[in-house]
Amino acid sequence: MDDTASIMRAKYPRSIVAGPYGHPFHAIAIILPIGAWVSASVFDVISVVGDDPGVFALGARILVALGLLGAVVAAVLGLIDWSAIPKGTPARATGLTHMVLNLIAMAIFTGSLLLRLDADGVPTLAMIASFVGLALLAASGWLGGKLAHTYGVRVATETTQAEGLESLP
Repeated sequence: MDDTASIMRAKYPRSIVAGPYGHPFHAIAIILPIGAWVSASVFDVISVVGDDPGVFALGARILVALGLLGAVVAAVLGLIDWSAIPKGTPARATGLTHMVLNLIAMAIFTGSLLLRLDADGVPTLAMIASFVGLALLAASGWLGGKLAHTYGVRVATETTQAEGLESLP
């Protein structure tokens, strides 16, 4: 398969579950876990410095759990997209690194949640784990951006994009 054909293959969904051409659901699904985990970390800090630590600790625990549920959905959608990237390409290797970092982050957030389950406040180790998880997500997100913006994975072709621009008033 030549380079043009392999690039084109990675632009199309392997399954309709992954979203239609040019509109990958993975990019939408990542919003829930990232938002939940960032918010949980903010709640962690507020629980440590605020007047009512219990309510923010509970909120953080719930947000970490919601983030994990959302991450499972995002991971499945990302795996479907990754499986369409041709083997032996830089995009596939980048996607694998992106996936591994996200799985490690999920494991770290799972550990953070387990540490929180029977705690009254926010255990220091749980808070540290969450910040480490966020750092991994930042690195992984940069790689996800590289997949879309450098390699064009699941991004509509330039011709399709131009058609959309030409139809604007």
